[in-house]
Amino acid sequence: MTGIIGIGNLILKDEGFGVHFINLLREKYIFNGNIRLIDGSTLGYGLLDDIFNLDDIIVVDALKTDEEPGSIFKFDAENIPANLMKKTAHDVEFIDVIAMCGLQGHNPKITFFAISPVDCAGVGTDISAPLKQAMPALEKLVLEEIRPLGINWRVNPEYEYAELQKINL
Repeated sequence: MTGIIGIGNLILKDEGFGVHFINLLREKYIFNGNIRLIDGSTLGYGLLDDIFNLDDIIVVDALKTDEEPGSIFKFDAENIPANLMKKTAHDVEFIDVIAMCGLQGHNPKITFFAISPVDCAGVGTDISAPLKQAMPALEKLVLEEIRPLGINWRVNPEYEYAELQKINL
């Protein structure tokens, strides 16, 4: 089973990007294959049960860098940047969750996609314009990542209809 996990805090602007991304995938696509879209939010160890049932994992999160906001980075579990491993609301780092899985003998293949945010500290539920503009590029990267795993998709007709209604307003 493959899982795409969006991590972040929805009330801290760009910090919630991973969750916004998962919500977009849920609305926009209908997937065929063994895949789960997981709102990892700030769950920390609460993700263990989900992770133990996954063989391939894609994690989407915000990564504070000096790069231009909206820049996308890809790396694996062996090359995790230290600044991605921030504390959750429960004072657990995602790397701790991965380590706990390893200690219990479960080592799924993990790929991270991170995006450079504008603001991860201010209170607000919307993401910044550069992150919204980068969303299609990240969608393409994630979809390319899952295709070799035997997962296919199609655009949800209800999503297409809603998008057409926005254009016609």
